[in-house]
Amino acid sequence: MKIKKVLVVASVSLLCFPSLFFPVISTSMPVSAIENSVELSRESELMDPLTNTTETKAPIFSFEESQEPHMVNKQFELVVHASQEVSEFVLNLPERVSIVEDKQSANIKFTNIEGSQWQVRTNSPQMIFSIPLVVEKAGAYEIAVGESKMTLNIQAEESQQTSEQEVTSSEEKETAKTEESTVEEEASVSSDGKSSTTDTSQNDPEQVTESARSTKEASVQDVANWEEFVQAFSNKEVSTINVISDFETPNNPRPNSIATITSGASDNINATERFVYLIQDQISRKVTIEGNNHQVDFRSIMLGFDNRTADTNSPWEIELKDLEIYHGNWYGPLSLVNLSMDNQRRSSITYNNITNYGNQLLHAPFTDVYIKGQVISHQTETYTSKFQTWRINATNQANFEVSNVTVLEGATLDLKTIAAGNIDILNQGTFTMKKNSKLVAEANGFAGEIEGVNILLRDGNFILEEDANVDLRTQELRGGISMLAANSKLNIGKNSTVNIYSSGTKQNTNGIWWNPIWMNGGSSLVVDEGGSLGITATEMATSPSNLLHVNGNATVSIGKDATLNIKSDSTSNDQNLMYFASAGSTFEFSDAQEVNLERTGTIAGTSTANGLINIAGSTGLLDIDVQSVKQWARGNFEETPDHSWTPIFNLNLRYTGIVPRINDDVSSIAQETADSFKQYFTTQNVQRVLFEKIPDVEVTIDPLTEDPKEVNSHTITGKANPNSVIRFSGDPAIPSGSIPSPDISESEKYHTTADENGDYRYELPEDRRFTAGNTVTAYAFLNGKNDTASTMVEEKIVVAPVDPLDPETEVEPENKPE
Repeated sequence: MKIKKVLVVASVSLLCFPSLFFPVISTSMPVSAIENSVELSRESELMDPLTNTTETKAPIFSFEESQEPHMVNKQFELVVHASQEVSEFVLNLPERVSIVEDKQSANIKFTNIEGSQWQVRTNSPQMIFSIPLVVEKAGAYEIAVGESKMTLNIQAEESQQTSEQEVTSSEEKETAKTEESTVEEEASVSSDGKSSTTDTSQNDPEQVTESARSTKEASVQDVANWEEFVQAFSNKEVSTINVISDFETPNNPRPNSIATITSGASDNINATERFVYLIQDQISRKVTIEGNNHQVDFRSIMLGFDNRTADTNSPWEIELKDLEIYHGNWYGPLSLVNLSMDNQRRSSITYNNITNYGNQLLHAPFTDVYIKGQVISHQTETYTSKFQTWRINATNQANFEVSNVTVLEGATLDLKTIAAGNIDILNQGTFTMKKNSKLVAEANGFAGEIEGVNILLRDGNFILEEDANVDLRTQELRGGISMLAANSKLNIGKNSTVNIYSSGTKQNTNGIWWNPIWMNGGSSLVVDEGGSLGITATEMATSPSNLLHVNGNATVSIGKDATLNIKSDSTSNDQNLMYFASAGSTFEFSDAQEVNLERTGTIAGTSTANGLINIAGSTGLLDIDVQSVKQWARGNFEETPDHSWTPIFNLNLRYTGIVPRINDDVSSIAQETADSFKQYFTTQNVQRVLFEKIPDVEVTIDPLTEDPKEVNSHTITGKANPNSVIRFSGDPAIPSGSIPSPDISESEKYHTTADENGDYRYELPEDRRFTAGNTVTAYAFLNGKNDTASTMVEEKIVVAPVDPLDPETEVEPENKPE
């Protein structure tokens, strides 16, 4: 498990332990921190999946911010947040800051480890910890969890009436911190980690680096090496860092030229992780790193940001643009993870035409992330940059551990891992794909972070807006999308597409990590109009793993003109293409373009106890309306189905496991069609079922007139679907129809039928004409669908005679025409 180096701003809030709110202090004890994190044990692979997530990173700690001042000898609650569930950590508080031991809850325990070092432990893992504190004397006190630090400003009791304007936030108090740099490890360079770059700490700093080069614009600085890069980042006046040359991080990433503006590591060793932090006060801002297609090799370094760098009035908005990045650190080349939770939420990172080779692109559990242009992040165990061949420090990393990610309009995100999943959505975040954006993600390995699942909605949603496209390729033992969070959403927008290409056996089981799509209770999967979801499973052998597995009450809804296509080549008699563990689940579609459920492999054995759909209990609902239905018997792999029914309306299938029950009021336009459907349709022990859209009916009507000299005074023409029947109304000249309705539920007759080209023509009986001002309506019907079109009958146009010598003057003829 990764031991995480973070800097965190703390704040205080009264929550979690109501029994601690009373200011009664019996016994207190001092606490102090050490720079280690507790490593959580990993359960065996097939235990409870909620505890089986392979967390390779230590938790990230942050503190709730409070606007209330803290007073001498007045108890308050220090609320600590962890990015994942933990049961223990080590806390460091300075002298005169004490824990109110008697006010701890039964679930929390404080144990002295050594000197001022205290362990905070709970009976069960959790993400929020409330610690009762009291301070004996006014002043500024620094506390820490590992290297996560913050400053408490304690006021004397007489200052309690201080106005709100004088109360500053905990972030603004960070300037009172004691300057402190963390040396992570003894600097040493392994024989396989040598760089072509000379260690700058061994040279005259004046000869090694200049002040960051400046262009004509003061806000733009050219940089040609690591030192200049860091200097420019630390200068709040710089809004564009212009990379003018390829460069790498040196053997000592904190040479004299930048030692006073950074903290962290002083070595840079192959196959390890090292961290360098910017520490200048309130330098956050909107800044673009203009890469100009140059290459930067970060080696083992992640560039981080001490919380003191944050200015709430101008948070970090970092854009990396047109850059080729190489790095080996499992937190990415650059991350805002060291900021407080609130400062992370205010900040953002944008990747614009970035190519990343090596390790994870970003670990930032609260930072908003934006993808522009084409962004590629392909993990490799070793990489070769222009400077050296380098081994990354871990191969089991996801590409993104984030909350909110937005792939902007027209952008492409291309991801590939070594031995982990790709995207972990945390903290009620949303992965959003804008119009015409694209995601291609290939997951490799069946352990590591998020257990090799391509996309894990640990606590969030996955939303595709219009015309977006997603291609996910899973490895043989893990799934594509896991909707772990209850009430999570997968929404495929209008004309958007998600395709999951699943290979392998999925470890012959069902659960969070294994099914191509796994849904928790309360979750929903919605495919909007024109959208498409495809799951193609190959090389499954005899695997019984379901392709879409719903773990509780959930909804799967396929919209108008949308497509669901699920195929499996498994031969197992126990596999279901769609499985719902609760009878409270609903699978619904109406007027879908296509819903295809297909077993492409021969189902083994002779047992009939298999089904394309399985809904537990006896009330699970498959709700279908207005579709054409085809069915292939078990063993039929030909194009021609064994049964075909068009159309089918009002179909409600109630499932008892794999056995569907058809409702009595299912209908069609022909009684024999409805009767045949009731007799033969099933999703049990069949090879394939296909629901197809019945084409919409469209009709037009040409203009009409009352002028008896015109053909359209007694003839109706227009266009409609070929072979549709058409009925007219709206004028007394129109008689009753003579063509029987093809719909058994309708008695009214039709006037004409459209030909093979869709043209129709109807003539009124002799001596009948349309009357001006009436609205004539054409109603077309075919296969259960209909459409209407109308036109108003025009008046006869009478042209008054004019004087041929004076066309502007009308004349009154002596003998008017009758």
